Amino acid sequence: MKANMLDYLESTVERVPERIAFYDDQESLTFAALQESAKRIGTCLAAVASPRTPVALLLDSRSIRNIPAIFGAIYAGCAYAPLDIAMPPERLRLLLELMQPSAVLVDERGAGVFAACGLRGFPVVDYAAAMSAQADDARLAVIRRQASMYDPMSILYTSGSTGIPKGSIQPHFSYIHWMEASIEMYGFTENMVFGNQSPFFYANSILDIFPPVALGAKTYLLPSGVLTFPKRMIACLNEHHVSELCMTPSSFVSVVNAGVLTPGAVPDLKWGIMSGESMPWLPLKAWMDATPNADWWHFYGSTEMFSVAVGKVEGEYQAGDRLPVGRPFPIVHILFVDEDGNEVSPGEPGEMLVSSPMISCGYHRDPERTQRAWIVDPLSRGWQERFYRCGDMGYLLPDGQLMVLGRRDNQIKHMGYRMELGEVEAALRALPDWQEGCVLHDQAQDRIWCFYSGKLDEKQLKAGLKERLARYMLPDRFVHLDDMPHTANMKIDRQRLRQMMQKAETET
Repeated sequence: MKANMLDYLESTVERVPERIAFYDDQESLTFAALQESAKRIGTCLAAVASPRTPVALLLDSRSIRNIPAIFGAIYAGCAYAPLDIAMPPERLRLLLELMQPSAVLVDERGAGVFAACGLRGFPVVDYAAAMSAQADDARLAVIRRQASMYDPMSILYTSGSTGIPKGSIQPHFSYIHWMEASIEMYGFTENMVFGNQSPFFYANSILDIFPPVALGAKTYLLPSGVLTFPKRMIACLNEHHVSELCMTPSSFVSVVNAGVLTPGAVPDLKWGIMSGESMPWLPLKAWMDATPNADWWHFYGSTEMFSVAVGKVEGEYQAGDRLPVGRPFPIVHILFVDEDGNEVSPGEPGEMLVSSPMISCGYHRDPERTQRAWIVDPLSRGWQERFYRCGDMGYLLPDGQLMVLGRRDNQIKHMGYRMELGEVEAALRALPDWQEGCVLHDQAQDRIWCFYSGKLDEKQLKAGLKERLARYMLPDRFVHLDDMPHTANMKIDRQRLRQMMQKAETET
């Protein structure tokens, strides 16, 4: 096992320098070119950024430039922190203020977005200018000698229940354990072509970045917005002989719903990986029929945990069946506890506490939430083992597979994204003239409902939320009520509203 992610890149460069590493429909990078570009960026970042601090990446989310930028931040001894430049300036400003990056790396689009935030005091490094600079190998070597495998490698932001996003810190140590375990678990090889569809600010993308670099395999970046044109997506997969594709179940389902997926339509695919939420059986079966040479895998994890369980889909199921998400990784320890924190009996559902070398070290600049989410010795057995309280309910089947039942709290998976409904409600409360309401999730239809009272109308609510939230967090349905139902202690009666939601879904 190596000590730094750069060790894997440099080993691959020594072995296959001129092999294509990453490419899209416009350009490509060999492993040698990737390393050289990353060193130039790293040199420019090191001139203004301090080691072990975050570097914010404000780049086009589907641009191949993200790859040298990520490794450039690592060469500078920093943690890369990719952000979605399509989000509203107000939310981006909030993230940057929370992050307090020691540098901001921008391309043409990112520079304009950053300017719109109106922030001052953060050093800005221009991507194009960095690519024209000379790499300072001596300075980068000093940074490497001073680095540790426990240094932060990335900070990836997730939704927060209070309206405040959480920046999950992952050190090199976690990435290396996750990557080596994943390569072994899936059986990845250097002859593969990884297909990347996930934005680089989303944790799913790491599967199509770091294992290919370690192996010396190719990664093809699918065109931006390809899911809007599923027929084109299928053509891209076939034209480039993509052998691995990791997407959210919602993305896979959208292709099925488009009616372009026929039996045998994607013969080159060998690994189909579903991540982020539960996959319905019938759409999965359609993909299995379309990919006669592929194994299909469930992947269960989160930004804070990386991989917890992985497993091939085996056997036949019925429509509506809940599918297991595979078996826990060998390096993963799961405890199942009740509401009082006591361990439940084997096979009994409980909240999952997860320990592994892959879990995050905590939330960036947020010790209070870190202390609540990470627990040492949760069963008071004298252990020194550290567990992450993920909030998911689940249990192990007799064959050792993990069954995940959903959230213990108000955190959900919507459109493949992990988010807090409380963050949507916090944004609603921030609107002028907001009175009262709540947000619910219809898991069966994957729709977010907003129930509200007061004088604001749906148009005003949508406009206000678009300024404050990422697109995937916006409610799908708005229901105005003259009188909001309340419980005896004058809290909003969410159970009553959930019944109204379910009735409305049944009638539509």
